[in-house]
Parts: sequence; structure tokens; C-alpha cells
Amino acid sequence: MIRPAAGRVFLSLGGCDYRGLEYDIFMALSCSRPESFKGRIARMPILCLVVGVPASGKTSLARELARRILNAAYISKDLIQTPFTDSERISGRTYAMIQEPTFHILLDFAAVQLSLGKAPIIDAPFSVNHGRDDACRDWVPAFKATAQAHQARLAIVRCVPPSEEILKERIRERLKRNESKWDRWKLDHWPEFAAREPIRFPIPHDDVFEFLSGELFEARVKDVLTRFLGIEEALSPPD
Repeated sequence: MIRPAAGRVFLSLGGCDYRGLEYDIFMALSCSRPESFKGRIARMPILCLVVGVPASGKTSLARELARRILNAAYISKDLIQTPFTDSERISGRTYAMIQEPTFHILLDFAAVQLSLGKAPIIDAPFSVNHGRDDACRDWVPAFKATAQAHQARLAIVRCVPPSEEILKERIRERLKRNESKWDRWKLDHWPEFAAREPIRFPIPHDDVFEFLSGELFEARVKDVLTRFLGIEEALSPPD
């Protein structure tokens, strides 16, 4: 019999709430089939936002966290918006129409995944929201309310490049690879871009970790997992 552990409600059977049951099931299975379960699991409910200016390394980090946290659920803003806005810049008409719906999709995704006992990891810049005058400006309170509704922690990781010049070089490299057709505008209007999306844009939250992207990626990812998110290792990595 699997003993319910202390923690949030993950499952309700026959009117009885079993707390932390998903974690205990995972541990029981990992002990019986260790070759199939290598990685980490978020035992306590957590909503993680990985934010930062373009080319700051947020997608690389968010996907790596999602890969290593076995009960993570990943989504990015670009996955939702790019099919609609690939032919226009951020100031275009279509973007203006889908901006707020995208924001609510991300909030709803977080709520659904938390209700399923998952650890949602949301990859989105939020680097221009402080300058907006709409519902998306208050993105931190909105995600905080979603986390609190599910007795979860809102943890924000801000990705920053080592310097503005390195950021500029990364955008040049992206342009060469045709990863973003709007990178040319950023380079041609750099002072405007840098003023609109400062590397350390304001985040009105007291639970923020600054991730310096670049070298020592492996060690810094481990810092996010263990020191900031407090996610324990389910099993030791294979020899």
C-alpha cells in the first residue's frame, strides 16, 4: 500500500483526498524500475515563469528545466503566437488582437496543470509589459493569484546575458540563422529596442532568481533546480 505523503491534494478517490499521492507513486515505480525514471520531480506545487529579453537564453533554460523535472508541463508564448504573427512585428494589428488572449491562455494553462499535480514552466519574455497600459501590465499579480488558488509557489527566473554587447551579438547570430525575421529591426533600432526592453526590466515579485546565461550552463541549471526551486533528485544519475 502506498502511504499518502504530506503536501497538496493531487488526487481524490471515493471522496477521500490523497495528499502527495502522485509523488509516492512515482517513488514506488522508480524503485521497482530505476532504469525508466532518471531525473527530478517537483514534490511541492510550483508555478515557474522563465522570463527575459529576446536572446537572453530563456527558451534554452525553460526547456532544460522541463526536460529534467519529470512532472513538468512546458509551454511558451511563441508556440501560441507565432502562427498568427509570423508576418508582422510586435506592434502589428494581429498581435494587438491576440496579445490579451495569449496572456489568458498562459494563465489557464498554469491553472489546469497545477490542478493535475504538474509543475507548469512558462517560457515568455514579459520584458515589455511594464510599459503597457492594459491587463497584461499586471502579469505578476495575475500569475501569483493563479498560484495561490492552487496553494502553489510562484517562482520567477529572469534570464540575463553577460552584457548588452553579447546580447547584441546573439541577435546578430540569430539573424544569420533566420530564427527571427524581426531581429533586423532590433539591430537597426538598437537604442529604441534596449530602452523598451531593458535587460533588467522591473519584476514586482520577491521570489526571483537571476540566471546568467552563457558559459557554465550545466552548473547554473543545477543552481536553479536545487538552490532556487528546491527540487530534489528522484534518483542519482547513471554512472
